[in-house]
Amino acid sequence: MFADLGHLSVIFAFVACLYAAVVAPLGAQRNDDRLVQSGRIAALMTFPLVLIGCLGLWHALLTHDFGVQYVASVSSRATPVFFRITALWGSQNGSLLFWCLIMSAFVAAAMVRDWEDAGDKSLLPYVTMTMALVLGFFLFLELFLANAFVRTDFPPQDGRGLNPLLRHPGMIIHPPMLYAGYTGLLVPFAFCIASLITRRSDDLWLRSSRRWTLVGWAFLTAGLLLGGRWAHDVLGWGGYWGWDPSENKPLITWLIATPFLHSAMIQEKRGMFKNWNVFLMMLTFASMFFGTAFIRSGLLTSVHAFAASDIGPFFMGAMVVILTACAALWLTRLDVLRSENKLDSAFSREGIFLIQNVLFLSTAFTVFIGTIFPILSEAISGTKITVGPPFFDQTVGPQLAALVALMGVAPLLAWGKSNGAAVGRQMLGPLTFAAAVMVALLAAGATQPVPLLLFGLCAYTLAQTVMEYVRGARARMHSMNEPAPLALVRLAQRNQRRYGGYLVHLGVVLLAIGVIGKGFYGYDTITTPAVKLNESFTVGDYTFTYRGIRPVPCEFNDCQTIQAMLLVTSAKDGRVLGAVFPHRDHYPVQQHTATIPAISGTFNTEVYVLLAAWEDGGATASFQVYINPLINWIWVGGIVMILGFVVCFWKAPERETVTSPAVAQRAIRAGVPAR
Repeated sequence: MFADLGHLSVIFAFVACLYAAVVAPLGAQRNDDRLVQSGRIAALMTFPLVLIGCLGLWHALLTHDFGVQYVASVSSRATPVFFRITALWGSQNGSLLFWCLIMSAFVAAAMVRDWEDAGDKSLLPYVTMTMALVLGFFLFLELFLANAFVRTDFPPQDGRGLNPLLRHPGMIIHPPMLYAGYTGLLVPFAFCIASLITRRSDDLWLRSSRRWTLVGWAFLTAGLLLGGRWAHDVLGWGGYWGWDPSENKPLITWLIATPFLHSAMIQEKRGMFKNWNVFLMMLTFASMFFGTAFIRSGLLTSVHAFAASDIGPFFMGAMVVILTACAALWLTRLDVLRSENKLDSAFSREGIFLIQNVLFLSTAFTVFIGTIFPILSEAISGTKITVGPPFFDQTVGPQLAALVALMGVAPLLAWGKSNGAAVGRQMLGPLTFAAAVMVALLAAGATQPVPLLLFGLCAYTLAQTVMEYVRGARARMHSMNEPAPLALVRLAQRNQRRYGGYLVHLGVVLLAIGVIGKGFYGYDTITTPAVKLNESFTVGDYTFTYRGIRPVPCEFNDCQTIQAMLLVTSAKDGRVLGAVFPHRDHYPVQQHTATIPAISGTFNTEVYVLLAAWEDGGATASFQVYINPLINWIWVGGIVMILGFVVCFWKAPERETVTSPAVAQRAIRAGVPAR
């Protein structure tokens, strides 16, 4: 009954979308605010309606209503309550409904804001129309092609249970984060379309949607990091990234949304790159559609893609229609998108931002080509050829390294034109620090030239970014007579966009350090020959002694667990470092075996062990061992990036006023307006 009520509620949500998409722009054409507000309310109501639909499906999951086909496919009587809740997005039909829930939440949040005070009420009808059309499309897919409420005439006594790969905190949170990232970016896209329709030539749409863009970007970032953590803990890759199509899809969108955040500042400050920003926003939205279409259609093979379905062609058809409409709208508005200023010099902040933008897009294009290459090769030659991680490492790696280098240069450049001598003086200290780091690494035995150069690059950008905080804090200490800790906090408060962005840059550098350490100095996929009980083998600086295997109670009562024990000692001095317990979980119902790693070691050097196989009841066994130096800096860097978003997004306090002429110049650097 509750599931049927939920289904009916989703139908009403679809009708509300259609109504809003028609009535809101009609009200604008007729200059009838009542129609506009009616469409706004209809769009607002989609969230509670879709929520009722999700509650209906949740009720079916929690009460073991196996008469609903979706419930029987993703849940069972043995599935714990928590995983029955998260099973809502455990397969295609339910995940699409959950996608609609998050998207409708963003639609409702955009509708409920105070449009009168924001000063962009003229955009409201077309923002409503755009968001309602996109949400309506996904609701159409849910209702007619991937209905999660379909019932069966012969309900089974028990269900199949949730996919074992999804029983991990990272994977539980990872999809909602990615969904929120994708759907959050719908808001700035809608503002962009509304601005084009109304032929506005200013940056109103950027200012109105900036915080929405930040939210979408932050969720996308968190989703990528959580996906990497899930792959690290569950898939047995020994790392965090395998260039899997499902990983590449959100990365491509992230690589397009990130330069948009930078170039938007140029339009706001200099009135430039108007065409470019519209192009980036449309491309961001298109990448979301394209990636989702390929993963959900089953055209691309992935460890966590959905099976082949009829959804893919509808996605592709909708994307063609959307891109055609966007291109037509864009081309007919070129006259109102002319820049107010020209690029005075490439050696300027806007010049370096433009170079960064091109690098970001070239990186995204490289990942895109590598991802769809199997489809291209099959279409041309009839043979599906998959490109592996070496292709991505060799083509994407240098471009990302160049972006890290530019992050250390951009803050030094002024708007318009920069003084080369002044920039060189500011670079001297960080360059000296980078040289010292490289000498120290050489002395420690790190002689490989490529990683040595990359670590030096990271050291330079890290030092340069920290110096930006130091200079700003010193200026506040002198101008406002504040102690250093308070000056640093107030500095970030008074110029959140700038110093929050620097914090994101610091996170990127820390993440890059982890990537370099793991990529160049890790021992990857070392498969040992079968070892006997109490026999030892050595990998890197560690010696492992096999102590046997045993069955242990499974975390859930629908699986069988076999656990191995390895004693870990130092290969240098024989000191006992502890023990690791890799295990394999077998799920009879799903006919699936999950190889779960044992992760140990120190913060800077991770030991990652997999139980590969065993014979004669554990008389012999073989293992895969990975030594991952610096990999934990990836997770630290990710946390710092999210903290940077918080600084950018947090509501700033009232601005201070500096009245003393003697300190006015220093106050500019400190982020305090001088009056």
